[in-house]
Amino acid sequence: MSRLRNIPIQRKLRFVVLATCTAALCVASGALFALQFFSFRRDFRRDLIAVAEIIAGNSTAAVQFKNEDDAREILTVLKAKPHITGAEITLSDNSPLAAIGHTHGYRDARLPPDPGFREDGFDLLYVHPIILDRDRIGTLFLHVDYAGQAFRLHRLFAGTLFIVLGISFFVAVLVSVKLERVILGPIQNLADTARRIASKNDYSVRAQKVVDDEVGSFTDSFNSMLDQIQTRDTALLHEIAERKRAEAELQRTQQELIDSSRQAGMAEIATGVLHNVGNVLNSVNVSATLISERLSQAKTENLIRATTLLREQNSDLATFLTTDAKGRLLPAYLADLSQHLDTERRTARGELDLLTKNIEHIKDIVAMQQTYARVSGLVESLPVDGLIEDALRLNTGSLDRHGVTVIRDYARIPPAAVEKHKVLQILINLIRNATLAMDEGGSAEKRLTISIGKTDGNLARIRIRDTGIGIAPENLTRIFCHGFTTRQNGHGFGLHSAALAAQQMGGRLLAQSEGSFLGATFTLDLPLAAAPTS
Repeated sequence: MSRLRNIPIQRKLRFVVLATCTAALCVASGALFALQFFSFRRDFRRDLIAVAEIIAGNSTAAVQFKNEDDAREILTVLKAKPHITGAEITLSDNSPLAAIGHTHGYRDARLPPDPGFREDGFDLLYVHPIILDRDRIGTLFLHVDYAGQAFRLHRLFAGTLFIVLGISFFVAVLVSVKLERVILGPIQNLADTARRIASKNDYSVRAQKVVDDEVGSFTDSFNSMLDQIQTRDTALLHEIAERKRAEAELQRTQQELIDSSRQAGMAEIATGVLHNVGNVLNSVNVSATLISERLSQAKTENLIRATTLLREQNSDLATFLTTDAKGRLLPAYLADLSQHLDTERRTARGELDLLTKNIEHIKDIVAMQQTYARVSGLVESLPVDGLIEDALRLNTGSLDRHGVTVIRDYARIPPAAVEKHKVLQILINLIRNATLAMDEGGSAEKRLTISIGKTDGNLARIRIRDTGIGIAPENLTRIFCHGFTTRQNGHGFGLHSAALAAQQMGGRLLAQSEGSFLGATFTLDLPLAAAPTS
């Protein structure tokens, strides 16, 4: 301790300066190293996430249509990123679609894997879902050489650190040896500047340059660092403002999408109502035409002439009925005429009942669609064969007009728990489509076979098979799409609304066909009513 007291002040100052500078530079370099490494890790992951989002967005069409060539072509873009050593796109069931580079060991047992980062040995694996209309249709795997990148960064930072420390130590020695008296002022000036910046967070403050030596260079470097910090701070504020603007724009776009979706839903409900009402109106038109034809062909004029003849012979009616040739035929004619008129009346009555049912069905369709957005329909326990017979009665005119023979194959099953008018809507659509398909197919024998059975999953199964034009294989997955139709005058709303109605009741609607001109079979599964508990 006594020896330290005897050291001249210059050497003490030199020692303090060297020790202080060395310690400060070590701390600053370590902090800078940690900050740079943290920034590298953060930016590395951000860049990987951004690349994954772009690749996943561009791959939705290829994954949806399972196009391996398009998916591989999209992945080849990643060759511009040398740190990405491999990539793979899988489908929703985790089966591979396309891959490039190193892809071994990507997938695990989970289907599909959780998105995010995970360690893959010394490297990094990033899993990103491929989304279409909020549904996950596939997964993107990116294999990254993170260890190599980090090692190169460490080596660069370590070399830079040693170089900076060496140069700084050399400068500190020169300063401590030659300019002990001059250096204290500039350092104090720098310290005051740093304090002002720290207290006010004002990066526009600059340190005053006192000398043009190393301390002055350090002052310039300090000011240059402040310039960079100020630039980054300004850029950060600008980025925050841009993100807020982007978030506002995103919210506006989402609201527009919600409004568009609501309008599209309203339009779809309207087209469904028009299509279903149009189907029933065909039966109404047939019934009205038949009633009009029956009334126009009624023999009421013959009855009027017979009663007029009786009125003319009222004075000697007995002689007229027994001796006159016309009089003897008149009682038998009146009996036949009354029987014929009674038959006409019963027929007209039946058509009027059918017309009334159709009109009631139209009212129920409109009422059902009006309450669709507010409450669910009334679920009833109804016999399946009764529902089919009601639908056949509502299509009686069309079936008779087209010469269709209906074959029934009903098995005894429990009632179904369904909404009556939704089921009638589906069955009327299917029967009408089958009738038109047989008319277009030009089949000599038009047979409509309707069967009732029960599935293993406790569902009532209705099969409607026709001998019509059939369905091409490429259209079997498209006929339930909104707006798709194969008929020249069709609209593509009936089967779409029927499939939705079946799904809403907890059932499903499927289509099968062996090909064109080989007929078609539509299968409607409906939930059975729960058995009553004793």
